Amino acid sequence: MEIVKRTNEHLHAPDVQATACCEIKAGIKRKARDTQDSSHQIIGEGMLTASEGTAAKLPKLDSLKRTIQRQRASVLSAPVQPTALAELVLPAEYQRTAKGEQFLLYDSGEDDAHRFLIFGTQRNLGMLQQSKIWLADGPSRRRLPSSPSLFVLLPNKTEDTYRRMWEQIRILCPLAQPEQMLLDFEKGAINSFEHVWPNTVVKCCFFHLTQNIWRHVQSDYTHDEELAMRIRKIPDLAFARPADVPDLFEQVSMDLPLTSEIGELVDYFERTYIGRTLATGHHVAATFPIGLWNYHFTTPFGLPRTTNAVEAWHRSFNATVGCHHPTIWKFILALKREQGLVGARQTDYLAGKPPTKRRRSQQSEQVLKTLAGEYYSPNHTKTKFHTSVYTISA
Repeated sequence: MEIVKRTNEHLHAPDVQATACCEIKAGIKRKARDTQDSSHQIIGEGMLTASEGTAAKLPKLDSLKRTIQRQRASVLSAPVQPTALAELVLPAEYQRTAKGEQFLLYDSGEDDAHRFLIFGTQRNLGMLQQSKIWLADGPSRRRLPSSPSLFVLLPNKTEDTYRRMWEQIRILCPLAQPEQMLLDFEKGAINSFEHVWPNTVVKCCFFHLTQNIWRHVQSDYTHDEELAMRIRKIPDLAFARPADVPDLFEQVSMDLPLTSEIGELVDYFERTYIGRTLATGHHVAATFPIGLWNYHFTTPFGLPRTTNAVEAWHRSFNATVGCHHPTIWKFILALKREQGLVGARQTDYLAGKPPTKRRRSQQSEQVLKTLAGEYYSPNHTKTKFHTSVYTISA
């Protein structure tokens, strides 16, 4: 028998424009789920490579925007936002990473009036335990620049809450022996950390020291280059030998104009960072003693002086979240996405590909090391060293 007719046989070429439309719509849906970009931005980027014919076959703009809203609604189809921490019950999907790893490492419990949560992975904990230098900004963060090891959700910033957090981190990292912890100028965080890790050297962020000083100076002074240079010598005391700091501070103070505002600045710095001896002979200790913010002995080793890497992560993460007051569900989903990036950075680091410093930072670091090495040379003078530090760190 001979077949003389075939039915349902498609001999026409595939619709290229229809295929392109499907790809564009799929890309729009994917970006809606995975990013916090605006609808306008997502659609605009999706249309970049679309031909006129393809663009004509795409749904109307309002329809594409509704598609984005539906995709985001499906991702955020979370339980009702709890009104109190005691009401928070985390479903399994919020306790694990996208790869199925345990992500919720600790929950202090629904009955805890000051409940807190710790998120991370076992590899994060392993790298944290091996690290000798820790950086933290409120919660515990460490080690790879802009790549935290632990995410801690705290209800407040009391010393007791910080202490409980450090104690739990110590339980999670029983082998951890950090040699140095870099924190902000926050007494509760400092005192509680020293209580849990008494053998670790605690340092405070040099960048925040500089910020705290300039907060006490009106913006008008920043336009006076000569005065700005003199004021800038105050935070640079952090690079002098600790025993020389009080005398150098007195010299710097005498070099400043006698205005009420400058007087308040000098009084603030002495009271907060130097300490003072009253007319009665009684010595009043500084709120943050010199040892907390002085980097004279650590500079030769190139140890970190700021928590800027952590703050940079905060800015990046806030952009990822996309709003100032997200729901707890949206926040945890953003943490899960961030953990994916953390894992990738850890893999690079373990493969011998650590992040590189900017050339200017490397050059400044080397000059500071050289100056620190010359501090004890026969030709050294404290004033000369202090002036040299300003030219580098300004």
